[in-house]
Amino acid sequence: MTDAWFSQEFAMNLVWFALLALLALLKIFAQRGLFRRTIISVWTGAIAFGAVCFGGFMAGLIVGQPGFVLLPLSVIGVVVTVSFGATLKPLRNTYWEAEARRTVAQDI
Repeated sequence: MTDAWFSQEFAMNLVWFALLALLALLKIFAQRGLFRRTIISVWTGAIAFGAVCFGGFMAGLIVGQPGFVLLPLSVIGVVVTVSFGATLKPLRNTYWEAEARRTVAQDI
């Protein structure tokens, strides 16, 4: 067994990544068609962050890291990647709908 990548106390602090759920509030801007590039980039960054965490979980599993290292990495990786990955297409559709509403409003 190798040395742990981080301490058990640090692993307990990883629960703060649950605050990533607050990024869902950015959908308000999407419904108004604002900040498209920034919000899509943030969404994609969150997916990448989740994938990196899950990759860290897989690497830790291979090298034999203790459970207190593996558990937060796996939970963060799966939850963030799946939730943001599943909502990326609807987010893009929201921007498309806002753009369509703006176009129709200009035509009137």
